[in-house]
Parts: sequence; structure tokens; C-alpha cells
Amino acid sequence: MRRYILAFAVTALTAAPFAAQAAGGKETFLEQKCNKCHKITSEGVAALEDKPTIIDLSGVGKDHDVAWFKGWLTKEIERDSIVKKGEKAKHKIAFKGTPAELDTVAAFLKTLTKK
Repeated sequence: MRRYILAFAVTALTAAPFAAQAAGGKETFLEQKCNKCHKITSEGVAALEDKPTIIDLSGVGKDHDVAWFKGWLTKEIERDSIVKKGEKAKHKIAFKGTPAELDTVAAFLKTLTKK
């Protein structure tokens, strides 16, 4: 029982600042026009255009941490291409917002754990 209470307390204390940082992430995502290439079905965010290349980011927070999202959005990190197997790829467009907006969007993307 003690372990459960301690684990709950640690989770609550570490989640609060993270949730505060992610607040406004959906709005920033839309302001930065990230929905030109992405949708987030789990959050009710539709893409601006219906194209076959639109990527649904629902659930993406399970796979990466905030630091990874920041590196990916600023084109500092590459990953395996989902288009060309066996090749590496960087994010198509470098994030153009402020450092604070980048922090907010990265924290928001980390919260996306529902498909």
C-alpha cells in the first residue's frame, strides 16, 4: 500500500508541471498550421486538406519523449522513413515558432497517447 501511495504522489507531482507546459499546445499546434500535414483524431483536430499523406498523430506520445519531439521538429533528429523503407528522414518543415511555443507543442505531443 505504501508503494502505491508513494508512486501516486510522485506521478502527481511530476505530471502537474508537465500538464501546465502542455496547456495551450493544441492551440499552438493550430496556430503554427501543423494541421497542414497532420491530424489528431483523438483530439478532434482535422487536417486542413484531405490528402493521402496526412499523418494522424493520435498516440504518438507513447513512442517519444519531449526532448525527442523538440529535436524532430527542429530537424536535429532523424528517424526511419515511413515513406522510403531503409532510409532516414527528418521532419519535412522546421518549426518556425518561438522556443516557448516549441516547448508547448512538444509537451502537447507527449500527451497524445490515445489512438
